[in-house]
Amino acid sequence: IPRHRARNRNPMGARMTVNRWHCHQDARLRNSGDTVARHHIEVERLCRMFARHLQLDPGRRAELCHAAANHDAAEAVLGDMPGPAKAMFPELAAAYEAAEREVLASMGLSWSLTPTEADILHLADKLEAELWARRHGVSGTHDCDKLQALADRLGLGEIVREMMK
Repeated sequence: IPRHRARNRNPMGARMTVNRWHCHQDARLRNSGDTVARHHIEVERLCRMFARHLQLDPGRRAELCHAAANHDAAEAVLGDMPGPAKAMFPELAAAYEAAEREVLASMGLSWSLTPTEADILHLADKLEAELWARRHGVSGTHDCDKLQALADRLGLGEIVREMMK
């Protein structure tokens, strides 16, 4: 690895800083400086808050937070496949998701979530992205009605409604 790039890579060649929104059509998001690391921290924080509110067992909380803190870690090796591309090319999306699972396993990262915990992680992931976008003057990156419906179903409706104001 050339010296000027070495500080940005780990010994396995994975990028240490992975930018988010790199393919977004709005330059405010592309240039927002958002990273996967910051996103992981915020998603984990939201999951912890939601799990406490729902009074999840401490062991299940820990598993959920572990998943939240690492859910996009494979992007350090693979990069990100934007949602619109996944929707347009489902076969490619399936192959990418299989590669993500393989990379996570090679990193020693795994978790087991109940369907409810997986929904909490999904909500936190999409909600955090929408809130970041709004802070940078862009709204509608995610279907807020679907997010709110999921939050309502999980018993998190009021909290999410407050956050989305």
